[in-house]
Amino acid sequence: MQIHAIQKEQCPAAKEVILAGFLERFGFIDHTLNPDIQDIWSEYMQEDDLFYVGMDGDRMICTGAIRRESEDTFQVVRMSVLKPYRKHGLGRRMLAHLENKAQALGARKLILETNKQWADAIHFYKKNGYSETHEDEVSCYYQKEFPL
Repeated sequence: MQIHAIQKEQCPAAKEVILAGFLERFGFIDHTLNPDIQDIWSEYMQEDDLFYVGMDGDRMICTGAIRRESEDTFQVVRMSVLKPYRKHGLGRRMLAHLENKAQALGARKLILETNKQWADAIHFYKKNGYSETHEDEVSCYYQKEFPL
């Protein structure tokens, strides 16, 4: 898998990767939710907000992005791996890529949120060094700090 910053013409395919994950998880897609994926280019490719895609040849197989929350904190968002490509370390590679990019931009801490019902996602983030900070009725929130 090759990881690179998304190209403008790849935005529709990235949206489809993300929506495939939602359909799998929820059984339906509510297009009024998640407005950030309606225009990925405008939402993520400005300043420090960066969206990346993982490619297997010409096929997009995963996505991931970071958003600056403060001077030294970034949020990991839009992590998605197409189902046939899971359990091969591709999500781990994308997460490491996002962590490295965030650190290069000055991150001391990464935060993220995932659905409480997604046990595999929770396990994935814990296995990759993220600690739960809190939860609400729907989501669990995690963070990972980087040493100085």
